[in-house]
Amino acid sequence: MTFELQNIIFNSNLTRRMLLDYKSKVKNTPKYKVQVFRNHSFELIEHTIPMYLDYAGMNVEFNYSGYDDSFSFLELDPLSDMIIVWVDTDRYKNRNAEELLLDRIKQLKLKYLRPVLVMPLGMKFAFELVGVTIFNVDEIKDKYGIKLIDERTLKATGTRLSNSAMLLISRILGLKYLPALLKPLLKCIVLDLDNTLYKGVLGEDGIQGIKLTDGHKYLQKRLKELSESGFFLTIASKNEICDVKKLFYERKDFILNFDDFAYVCASWEAKTDMIAKTAAFLNIGIDSLLFIDDNIGELSSVKMAFPNIHQILALDDAMITAKVLNEYPGLFKLNISTEDLKRKDDVKANEIRKDLQHQMSKEEYIKSLELKLDFCCNKREHMQRVSELANKTNQFIFNYKRYSLAEIERYLQEKEYAVVTISLSDKLSDSGLIGVCVGRLINGYVEIEECFISCRALGRGIDDVIVLGAIKIILDNYNVDLVKVSFKRGERNKPAEEFVTKYLQKYLEKPEVFKYIFPDNLINVSIN
Repeated sequence: MTFELQNIIFNSNLTRRMLLDYKSKVKNTPKYKVQVFRNHSFELIEHTIPMYLDYAGMNVEFNYSGYDDSFSFLELDPLSDMIIVWVDTDRYKNRNAEELLLDRIKQLKLKYLRPVLVMPLGMKFAFELVGVTIFNVDEIKDKYGIKLIDERTLKATGTRLSNSAMLLISRILGLKYLPALLKPLLKCIVLDLDNTLYKGVLGEDGIQGIKLTDGHKYLQKRLKELSESGFFLTIASKNEICDVKKLFYERKDFILNFDDFAYVCASWEAKTDMIAKTAAFLNIGIDSLLFIDDNIGELSSVKMAFPNIHQILALDDAMITAKVLNEYPGLFKLNISTEDLKRKDDVKANEIRKDLQHQMSKEEYIKSLELKLDFCCNKREHMQRVSELANKTNQFIFNYKRYSLAEIERYLQEKEYAVVTISLSDKLSDSGLIGVCVGRLINGYVEIEECFISCRALGRGIDDVIVLGAIKIILDNYNVDLVKVSFKRGERNKPAEEFVTKYLQKYLEKPEVFKYIFPDNLINVSIN
């Protein structure tokens, strides 16, 4: 179904009737509840969005408030996964619409902690609030060159938006904003080479014989941008590794360089094995990978082995492939953190660390890295990264809490909660903020509600120092020595389960006395 939808969605002949007639085929996926507060009609957006949501692998139920220019949010459903504020500012003739909405949304965020997407028409909003994203509808007019307003549609549809604008908004919402706000981002793009990254076959046409069309140049440019924003690029190609290296060094017209790839698998083994090696090298789940290949047989065999992998069928016209990549769900970032920019260098440094581990004892290895851990308690500047990490981490996570930015902000305001963030660096790289531990004071003891660590930080021999040290800091913060640990087994948090079994088993049933001493002379630890 994925390639069939790819063909339909990125076909220039896609019509409104095709979108309206489409019946959703997504099954056995969690249903997201999105509540829409509006003062003009949103229904035609909903009616043309199912195809895009299917492509994104999402099952979304929209619920509506009554029409309300005051946006009082009296019909708020606190269990909804997200709120859309759909507002036509033209209805506020003599009032400052942005000021009015800012005040209302501030009140909303006091009682609603999940994502809010504000979509104003007729005015560009610029305010910033924690947990609030703004999609200025007016910007699509210039960006996409379409007619935005058609006053003739108002009586028939309940909105001044033109039909072309409504179709475009449903596409942008379904492929970009809803996946970005409700689902974890992808982490890695795995690329075939022949007839995917260029036109031709390296082993047959030779380095100078392959062609870089305008479409392939644009595709490489877009991949470069994604790499620079924090996504891993890797290669899975049936070619000789020496030929692949030579290709990137000799073809000066390539926009991508060999060093842009975090991992290169070039051999004659099965693509399924290459994919497995890539995920293992990066220490991420298969469902975080997007695999791009021109061979539908290769894509099918990989999909059979790994049903949760994401895929794009590369086409002869690379400009279309680039268009698919531009809009692929899970690649749209609402913001880019400093940790995103450090990720590739950190992963490459992990290879050096692995070599050192094999050459030394554990103590010698840790000393040689000149490790530094920074623990911070309730640091407001870390809120954004805490929420990002909570919604990305899948392997080392205790309870899958998936905190929103607003939830973290609330925790920092409540005395019974302590949020400890852990940053890690060594002589090879600065990993940035890599871990979070959240504790709650309850009747004289602390319950560890959540703990999650980035996969990049695992395996350096200090997992115990990171987690146990964070727990100690929370206990010290409240001057107590009793702790209880909350843990929920999930599909992919086996590393966290193994850690809990080894170090925290006795704290799962009831509060117990916790004692931990940071190791002397091995790690530089700072506590703020």
